[in-house]
Amino acid sequence: MEFMEENELRKKIGLNIRSIRVKKELKQIDLADFAQLGIDTVGKIERGEQNFTISSLYAISKVLKVELKDLLDV
Repeated sequence: MEFMEENELRKKIGLNIRSIRVKKELKQIDLADFAQLGIDTVGKIERGEQNFTISSLYAISKVLKVELKDLLDV
């Protein structure tokens, strides 16, 4: 099994979040507000530019009404 680099992993997870958010027609600012995260933080997470905590991923998954594993599907 080959491991992907950390920045590649962050980018794939960020793209999953963005894709789900867009499909659910939710604005980035609304995701940030409901997940109690800063708008800049959500943007950086979606672009794979920032590390995230399990707590922030869990909050995002609850707002998007998906399982945590759906965000991590790389």
